[in-house]
Amino acid sequence: MSASRNILRNYFGLVPSGRWGSYIRVTIELNYPSTSQQYSEWVNDVRNYVRAYGGEIVEDNSYYQYKQDGDYLPAVCVDIPPSNLSYLKSVPHEIKYAVGYCYPNAKDILDYTNPEHPPLVKYFIGVAMLTLGDNPEFWRVPSIIAGSLVLAFIYLAFIRIYSPTLGGLLGFVAALLTAIDITFRSLSMVAMLDIFVALFTYLTYYFVLKNKLFASSLMLSLGFISKFSGLFPGLPALIEWIRRKEIPAKVLLYLIYVPVIVLLVAAMPFIIKDGFWGWWSASVAGAIHWHLSVKTTGGPPQALPWDWLLGRNPFVLYYTYSSAAGKWVPDLIASGNPVLYLLTIALSIYVIPHISKLPDKGTTYDFAIGTYFMYYVIYFLGSKTQYSFYSVQVVPLFYTLLIIEVYYLLEKPSRFLEIARDWVKYFRLFMEWLAGNVSIKVNVVMKR
Repeated sequence: MSASRNILRNYFGLVPSGRWGSYIRVTIELNYPSTSQQYSEWVNDVRNYVRAYGGEIVEDNSYYQYKQDGDYLPAVCVDIPPSNLSYLKSVPHEIKYAVGYCYPNAKDILDYTNPEHPPLVKYFIGVAMLTLGDNPEFWRVPSIIAGSLVLAFIYLAFIRIYSPTLGGLLGFVAALLTAIDITFRSLSMVAMLDIFVALFTYLTYYFVLKNKLFASSLMLSLGFISKFSGLFPGLPALIEWIRRKEIPAKVLLYLIYVPVIVLLVAAMPFIIKDGFWGWWSASVAGAIHWHLSVKTTGGPPQALPWDWLLGRNPFVLYYTYSSAAGKWVPDLIASGNPVLYLLTIALSIYVIPHISKLPDKGTTYDFAIGTYFMYYVIYFLGSKTQYSFYSVQVVPLFYTLLIIEVYYLLEKPSRFLEIARDWVKYFRLFMEWLAGNVSIKVNVVMKR
């Protein structure tokens, strides 16, 4: 939220509004004091100055607490009449001020733009700040819309795969399972990037189902400029289009150049102000290094991709104070449904011999497993710091795949036995190959 507000101010010259009555809310950043006592004196000077111009103190050094190591924001958050806003340029000990909801107590937060992540979602939240207001409930509106769209497109995907009647029924079940998933529901209620990654990942899959190459590449691009992991479904998309005998050069053109062009367009405000190399070093080269590294050894519990399946180390998104317990307790948690996740993986392994016989010819399988697999790839590339809320990208695909697999097996119970026989056949063939009794040849046929 701070990054969205800073981008509005520093790159677009825009100021959000909020529910502050007849006042404007402003965070005033101060110089760093040498002692706690000096800080208290400075805050008192600011308090007197603001009140002299009809303002009120919202947060002072009781919130922006002094730290000996300097890892804090020396600041005061105030409400002041709009007509007196210009007087804040002369506040004692001030460095700068920013209009908007009170900033958190974090060092240099008034300049922070979150450069390690692409800007699209920050633009969405910024639009909400401008149109609805700079208050926490409005920051979440774009996420609520994104989560709702995911559910709608799950329903539409099943109608595409099956008949309208059967697809509508199965799509409703898959959308319901997704909606009640704790991780999906939690991420749909907070202003974070990942629910948008889930949306554009699912839209990439949906337009592949519809055989729309440009539309799927555009959705892949929007996921990419939401968060770099939004590019993960590019691998299954590439496999799908080549499998559909689309011209490989054309596929690569769409799946590589379109995301690059869209990224450059989205980053243009930063490129214009900071210069191309300034943007590149912070938001591309620096971001890649940051993502493929161990980002923290403390802080929230880390959960790697295999932990998501077991519900281990869930990430707490929000705490609430329980007067009964006398302490802060988790309220929003990124913890999904391990039973259904494990069932999805188990069935996905079991149906391997029949992937091409699934009603969508394996498209959902490729996207669900392929996108999930990419988190293992980046782990081995150096991204050792991952969290449970990352899983929301694949949660809708998991439930879509689960319903497809369950219905495929239950529609004709004899398929259980057919698949078992195929596994036995493959196992015997493998053993014969180990014994040297058979050879396996792969023929590649090039078609003009």
